Amino acid sequence: MEKSILKKRPYWYVKRFFDIVLSLILIVITLPLMLLTVILLVLNLGFPICNQYRYREGMYKKPFLMFKFRTKKMNSDDLPRRKRYTDFSYWMDKLRVNELPQLFNVLIGQMSFVGPRPFIVNEKLPNVKISEKRYLVKPGLTNLALVYGGAKVSHKQKLEFDEMYYDNFGFVQDFIILIRTPLEVIRQLKNKY
Repeated sequence: MEKSILKKRPYWYVKRFFDIVLSLILIVITLPLMLLTVILLVLNLGFPICNQYRYREGMYKKPFLMFKFRTKKMNSDDLPRRKRYTDFSYWMDKLRVNELPQLFNVLIGQMSFVGPRPFIVNEKLPNVKISEKRYLVKPGLTNLALVYGGAKVSHKQKLEFDEMYYDNFGFVQDFIILIRTPLEVIRQLKNKY
């Protein structure tokens, strides 16, 4: 796979600096919430507290362990969707609290705040062409597809958004995505309830 030409742009290094500083600040701020979540998860779901150690495809398709709190009951794949969760873990999933440990992935450089969401390694995906461009940037906590439709966006459209992200890589795009993400999460929650 070709090396990313984006590494030659000054914003590449600004983005990494921003990822380090913001992830450190957010880890310090959310650490009490993460510790409380761990305690409540142990009481609600037991061990393990992290997702089933599935590796994800990072930049250049390099596998990495994406940290995430477990929200589903063990061996619950055959149950109806809502029955896979406890009341606590269901709301934890909806409010995206289970994603907080990914701040550590950002801090150590495996992920960024903004970029394509990483696929599970060897996951069976719909038969759609996947552009190599999505692997020339670090995967992100949020992305274009989330802020322009979220769950309503098809797999094909998500891949198109990933390509658009690469083609328009820069501060303005990242800033807009970061501002719109919490607003979109709130909007999706309001529409659902």
